Amino acid sequence: MELSTRLQGGRHVKQAKCKGAGIVNKNRLKLNHNGFGLMEVMISMIVLAIGLLGLAPMITLSIHGNCISRDNTVVSELLRQKVEQFEGTTAMPAMPYQEYEEGLDDIYNRTTYISDNTCDSLVPAGIYHIRVRVNWVDKRNVGRSMSYATYICD
Repeated sequence: MELSTRLQGGRHVKQAKCKGAGIVNKNRLKLNHNGFGLMEVMISMIVLAIGLLGLAPMITLSIHGNCISRDNTVVSELLRQKVEQFEGTTAMPAMPYQEYEEGLDDIYNRTTYISDNTCDSLVPAGIYHIRVRVNWVDKRNVGRSMSYATYICD
């Protein structure tokens, strides 16, 4: 192969003469270095896979957090319903009052205590102390409970 230089458009262009092939522009012989090679793609896939594996524990933690949040929302509603039931009544039951409800939404147990000044000397006359407690076992078999207490007037 014989190299020669010629002037084209004000630039010097190198040419190679090959036997039987005529003149070949040497710039065409250069490899195209645009794009990604196989090794670069493989390394980026490995880095991406390691990153996604790092996210897996956060996904399970997020699912567990959503379950806890759902349970807390349901329990708050059960507590609110029971307190509003007694706030809306005109006649309170005989004191001391205790009620136990089992199997609410299949997993929740609710206990209600109501006392007045005949049961608790710290409660003024005409005022009732209501305490509601909900117990349940979550999906990880951990016992949980939430309670709410308030005073209502006669």
